[in-house]
Amino acid sequence: MKKNLYSVFTRVNTMVGVIVLLMLTGLMPEPGYSQIMVGFQPRTSISTPTKTIYNVRGDFTMIGNTNMTLQSYCVDGDDCQNGNNTMIYVDIDGDANTLNSSSAVLDFSTENGANPACSNIIYAGLYWTGRAHNTGSTNTFSVTKGGVTKNYDKSVVYLKHANAAGYTTITASDANFTTDIYYPNGTAGNMYSAYAEVTDYVRQYGVGNYFVADIALREGSAYNDGTGYYGGWGLVVIYENSKMSWRDITLFDGHAYVVGNTTVNYNLPVSGFSTTLSGDVNMKLGMMAGEGDRPIAGDYFQIINQASNWVSLSHAGNATTNFFNSSIFTGGNARNPNLLNNTGMDISMFAIPNTGNSIITNNQSSTTFRYGSTQDTYIIFCIAMAVDAYRPEPEGLNTLATINGVPYTPGMQALPGQTIVYQLEVRNKGTEPINNAQVVIPMPYSASYVSSSASFTYTPVGNSAPIYDAGAGATGSIVWDLGTLPLPADPDDLLATLTYTLQVTTNCVILSNANCEVAVTVDGIIEGTGATSNIEVSDVPFIQGYTTIGECEGEPIYDPVNVLIDAADFVNQNCQGTPAIPDFAYCNFPGGVIPVTEVLGNFPVGSRFYNAYPPVQGTTEYTINNPFPATPGTITYYAVPPG
Repeated sequence: MKKNLYSVFTRVNTMVGVIVLLMLTGLMPEPGYSQIMVGFQPRTSISTPTKTIYNVRGDFTMIGNTNMTLQSYCVDGDDCQNGNNTMIYVDIDGDANTLNSSSAVLDFSTENGANPACSNIIYAGLYWTGRAHNTGSTNTFSVTKGGVTKNYDKSVVYLKHANAAGYTTITASDANFTTDIYYPNGTAGNMYSAYAEVTDYVRQYGVGNYFVADIALREGSAYNDGTGYYGGWGLVVIYENSKMSWRDITLFDGHAYVVGNTTVNYNLPVSGFSTTLSGDVNMKLGMMAGEGDRPIAGDYFQIINQASNWVSLSHAGNATTNFFNSSIFTGGNARNPNLLNNTGMDISMFAIPNTGNSIITNNQSSTTFRYGSTQDTYIIFCIAMAVDAYRPEPEGLNTLATINGVPYTPGMQALPGQTIVYQLEVRNKGTEPINNAQVVIPMPYSASYVSSSASFTYTPVGNSAPIYDAGAGATGSIVWDLGTLPLPADPDDLLATLTYTLQVTTNCVILSNANCEVAVTVDGIIEGTGATSNIEVSDVPFIQGYTTIGECEGEPIYDPVNVLIDAADFVNQNCQGTPAIPDFAYCNFPGGVIPVTEVLGNFPVGSRFYNAYPPVQGTTEYTINNPFPATPGTITYYAVPPG
């Protein structure tokens, strides 16, 4: 789907700015252990930075592979580890320009008859890890093989789907090597881990075979070291499908370093999920780790049960006394190479045994993991968890009624100044009433509020008339309090209807923007609290209907309602000479940067800011953690709203 560029803006600086820090909580180790090089925190999407729990009909999945192997490969025995043995690149892509590469196939669940091709990708994150030095570890270095010289950077890898024309450069989002994730230099065993969000890329290509190439790794042997060289990658994807069960999914990353030949253990508390209110609770765990050796036992991963006892975990590819053993166990996904011993790469995804809800029970919101070792050295850098969950299910069906008084038909466009009438139908598809139900419809930049009215098939308590709140969001919002949504006899029963009218903008700055196709794009959310469960939902998106043909028939359509604006004649007659780029002027900022928050409120919620458009690999994105540089003069930036 084409993204609309709402605005190009310039900023005039004379001095420099302030820094805003954001601290997240959720998965933190017990304090006082220096082996936690980067504390585990919820990993959120750039598009939804406050969303730390994904409540979806769907699941997560992991794939990945090793990009290193033993020069003399064996299956069992003490010599079947990378420490003190010669390691060589894996290179399977047939591309002479890459020195190391491997692949794995991404697929989604068919639970309850779900079609993987119809699943909607919510988030995708790429991790890579390795060890290329046994003493001081630089972030950049060069290697030469077969006449090809590579200038490797530990924060850069190359990603390719089988259907793509070539590799795309992927860069860890923090170029200063302080958060995404950890790049040691002579410490913590010189094992590094890196991360980049790749949601847009995986959405573009979907399921299929993914390749990752040229991870910053080195062939050879770290003699007299005992740890050795290793390296590989993992991809975690969170997705939804209307036929699948509800799950709460949490994703955390950090960098935990466990020193071998010591007896140590550490606790990792997890909180914020909401398990199903009754029945069996299924729980799935995913993990990525590095440098666990196949022949070295003594490492473990545990979870606390309802009796406050520690339960040692394992899957079909490892053992409770040798959890980190260079196994890739991801549910049968095809990969190349498909090795039993991945010499330092652990990627696992498995169900936690929970007979009789003995470990995780109903209506539970927290648990604790423990990991440790008596012999093996390893790092953990990614943990994902999914539990059977419950969620109230309000539904908002948002449709177009008329444009300038004419009944809407697909493909109709609007002229500047015309009115568009929408209808929102509200239903309760869940199993309980929903208290404090509320609808919020942010006004698009390309239209303004005119009027709204509501009708009900139940009797709401209190004032339930919709209002326009000019202070809600960047451009105001329609806010509609529904009171308590009752539980109908039939989930398809209509409970309430909102009819609202917007007027298409005549703002020349918006209409004459040459960088995008101008449209009125409307979306919104329903929120509330389950009357029985007390579970809150705050981000239930509208749908505009259900797919009626093809293999995805019956799947909800979550795309916003979009009406193109035919503005050419209006612009020619009214907008000549109008500056198309708004200016923001700042001066006397102490500190060298200007926070994104200085401009954030002028754009739709979820807008992303770049130094070039369209954004490609190498384009700089400005975020809370990467503010605008306060360079004197006039600089042009680009604001790209969601959708």
